[in-house]
This record gives sequence, structure tokens and C-alpha cells, in this order.
Amino acid sequence: MPSDRVAAATLTLNRFDVVGQDGAESTFIAHAGLAESAGSQNAARIPVLDMGPPLHGHSAPGHIKADVVGSAALTDDEANKIKTFVDRHANEHAAFAQVNARQLVQRAPEMYCVLPHASPLLEDDGRYARTRFSCAGFVVEAYNKARIRLLDLNGLPPVGMSIIAVAYPQQTRLITNGRVSADAFGLGGRGPWKVLLCGYLFHALNRDANMIRRESYTPTLDNRHFG
Repeated sequence: MPSDRVAAATLTLNRFDVVGQDGAESTFIAHAGLAESAGSQNAARIPVLDMGPPLHGHSAPGHIKADVVGSAALTDDEANKIKTFVDRHANEHAAFAQVNARQLVQRAPEMYCVLPHASPLLEDDGRYARTRFSCAGFVVEAYNKARIRLLDLNGLPPVGMSIIAVAYPQQTRLITNGRVSADAFGLGGRGPWKVLLCGYLFHALNRDANMIRRESYTPTLDNRHFG
């Protein structure tokens, strides 16, 4: 099923379709999540399962404007695998649902990372605590759980901080303001970095359903835009 720009006030979604919202640049997708439920919905406020931060699960979905939508026409088995993934990680992140805005800023690196797109966080004694994600990383790993490898993650194009600032504006502001170190989000060194951008998801989904499952998509830098 191809990806599409959303032009109407309402749209019909399948559960766990990928929903994207534009950023500061036209057609540059800056946020993505999974449609929380199927059916006809208000495009201006779609309930999504996403990494905000915090991570929004079924008990308290986030809401975003749908500027673009992509679908892989999931089977029931694939959808159930994604639900298991979402529930597991929402449970790991449940404690963050109660923190205030200031605490979210202070603790952002405990739940969120830019590079890599997903990374386990360990306690001081080495025990696994939870997995950190970027918003695009949460979507990719959810589909990976369903054995749908949307993207060739080894083939991501390198990007500089100017592009990362459009893709991850909140995290970039925290770095610029000195409130969180670049290293805390995985952006050590001078770059460029092979960062997973949301737009890549919709180009990967803009193919026949069989091709989506048969071959991972290798994005180009222009694919940060869709439409």
C-alpha cells in the first residue's frame, strides 16, 4: 500500500499504520508514530503510539496531526506482534508518564536517543532497565518485531547538525542550551551521523506490500522529505 499525503479533514486508518507530522520545513517529516486504532479519524488529532518523549502506549496514546500516512497492510499476526512490542516497552517506560515537564527535560536521555535509533539503558549494576528510542526508531523496531524490515539501517546516509535540528528540534534545543549533552543523545564527535529520519519510513512504505516484506528500503538523503 503506498504512502500518501493527507489532504482531507478525516481519513481511514488501519491499526498500526504509520502516521507522520511535518516539521518546520515543508514536507520534511519530523515526527512519526503508530495509529492506535482503526477506523475513520480526525486528521488534525490522530491518537498514536509513539516515542514523544515520553513513550505513549495504549493506556495513554499521544496525538499528532496527520500530514502523511503509510501502510503495510498488516496481517492479524503481524499486528499482534506489534501490540506485544508496544505493550512491553510502554510498561518499561510507565514511570515517566507521571513526571512533569521539567523532569521530562532532565530525564530525556533516559528514554530517548537520536543515535542509534534504539539503545538499551542499563542500571548502574548492569541490569537492563528499558530501551530508549527515537520516534522513528520506535516505529522501525515495532515493525521489526513483526518481521517487517522496513529499512536497510546500515545504508542510512550521513547527515549534519543542520538537518538533525529540523528532524529533532526539541533535542537539538536542549543541546544548544546546554541542558543535555550531545553525547547523551548519541551525537558525539563532530559528525556527520547516520541518523534514522522519519521521512525514510514513508518511502519504505511507498511500495507494494509484498516488496515491503521482501526487501528493506535503502533511503537517500532527499527521502527526509515526502510529498
